[in-house]
Amino acid sequence: MHSPILSKSVNTYRSREDHALSWLCGDLTLDTLCTLAPEWEELTQGATEKNIFQFPHFIRNSLPLLAEQEPKIVTVRAAGLLIGIVILRRDVGYAKLPVPFWKSALHHEQYLGSPLVRAGFEEEFVAGLTSWLDQAPFHCGFLQLAKISSDGPFAQAMLRHCAKTGRGIIVANRHERAAIAPKVRSGTKDDSHLSSSRRKSIRRAKKRLHEAGEVSIERLSERDDLDEWTDQFLSMEDTGWKHEAGSSILSCPNETAVYRATIRDAFEGGNLTLTRLSLDGRPIAYTLDVLAPPMGFCLKSAVHPDYRRFSPGVLMEFETLQYYQRQDELDLIDSCTQPDNAMLNELWPDRQAIMDVAVARRGLIYGPIFAGTRAAKAIMQRFADA
Repeated sequence: MHSPILSKSVNTYRSREDHALSWLCGDLTLDTLCTLAPEWEELTQGATEKNIFQFPHFIRNSLPLLAEQEPKIVTVRAAGLLIGIVILRRDVGYAKLPVPFWKSALHHEQYLGSPLVRAGFEEEFVAGLTSWLDQAPFHCGFLQLAKISSDGPFAQAMLRHCAKTGRGIIVANRHERAAIAPKVRSGTKDDSHLSSSRRKSIRRAKKRLHEAGEVSIERLSERDDLDEWTDQFLSMEDTGWKHEAGSSILSCPNETAVYRATIRDAFEGGNLTLTRLSLDGRPIAYTLDVLAPPMGFCLKSAVHPDYRRFSPGVLMEFETLQYYQRQDELDLIDSCTQPDNAMLNELWPDRQAIMDVAVARRGLIYGPIFAGTRAAKAIMQRFADA
């Protein structure tokens, strides 16, 4: 039986496969999360794209960061089975036009926006989501989904659906960021993609560090060490330019709570890779990764400012590359960084492709609005590319 918390809007129809589809939409609250939790957890196990930023525990931890957006949650079912979830918000202003629309509800610590969709039900989920869009409150004229994996099954299903049905779509903000695809380069040397000068610089940095003292690389494994490692990592991340700019995790209490809970949940689930580089027993660099096989997400790194002359950040990211190249259960490790991160773009050989899509709503009054929006977006893109 569907949750009464989500019963603000309901529609049922039949897809081309004659599977009864239904959708529900309501406020994203702690009560909603608790009600949906068992099904949501089960959906994460069967999701076609394992996006940790849409997992129920991450969303639960993120509620304080999302609260100002007044997020809504849309669920789609096929014959009663939960096949997909997307979290949205209302917004106004797209391509410099004052148009109201729905968009992905994401805070700045969510680096991937691909919704959770059950494997094998991508087409049905897209059909259900666009049906909801067509019957949602009239003041929103289209739907923008941000930071989705361009090559993922959901994005491809959405592109096919729009092409087949003639539904308008805008593809924007395409970019690539550094990643590691272990199976693509299986059997190759870890540094074979690097230039000879970069390989030499890594060897020199390692030599300088070993000359300065005893070097060790460790990964958190004991529950008793979790709090100490977490505190040290957060303290180190709150140094240098991040501290001065007020952009560190510790600078925002809600962010701090999200990361502490994320680290704890990932450790208890066996999905945490928290690595540190130490010199004479003193930590000088950390990397924080969370896994959801076959995906991995490198969330944050931290470097002690007093040891930057040894290039510990470069050494740690190269160590990350070497470590994940040996993890056969992973298909892609996403750096979750900016596309212009020159250091990672050189060190990591593969890429995660990201894009935004805006999908039109059916209806006589919405067609001209979306056509004008698409034209304005195209003009903006031409100026940006010039």
